[in-house]
Amino acid sequence: MTGIYRRSNGYANPVLRAYYDKKITEGKPSKVAIIATSNKLLRIIYGILKSSKPFDLNY
Repeated sequence: MTGIYRRSNGYANPVLRAYYDKKITEGKPSKVAIIATSNKLLRIIYGILKSSKPFDLNY
């Protein structure tokens, strides 16, 4: 999942990276945290499509 990996200018998506880090600190295995983060991304995409509003990082 490329949204959680570090790039030269920071993380691709800091919201997803924070959620992934939260799951890891809860003691979840890496693959479980990635699936949970993927589900979060799907919920974000669904919300964007349903509301027809752009993604707001500070929402």
